[in-house]
Amino acid sequence: LLDIKKGDFEKTKAQHARNFTFFDAPVGLIFTINRGLEIGSWLDFGTFMQNVMVLARSHGLETCPQAAFATFHKVIRNHVPLGDEDVVVAGMALGKADWSQAENTLITERVPLEDYVRFHRG
Repeated sequence: LLDIKKGDFEKTKAQHARNFTFFDAPVGLIFTINRGLEIGSWLDFGTFMQNVMVLARSHGLETCPQAAFATFHKVIRNHVPLGDEDVVVAGMALGKADWSQAENTLITERVPLEDYVRFHRG
């Protein structure tokens, strides 16, 4: 959609860098979790993030969860007051979508549910 050909590392790098301006959204969120929490807490955390996304949509807003932030926790710590126990999980862009932008028109194909879910009846 963005006319970035495979192997065009300059355009790919430039597009990836847009993560760090939250794709020009007016609000950027950084999500952290306490490193001492058990693995099940990460499942709860994902559910929490999804609830933020659903709530935003119910108010006419769009979101974009961004895993790109997770590897830059040291840089983020220079700008956001985080404790030593906080781990950056993701960022999220929040705002009104600009539907004239090509990247906002992407509709990904989905495989049928039965291709990746098995139902077993007892």
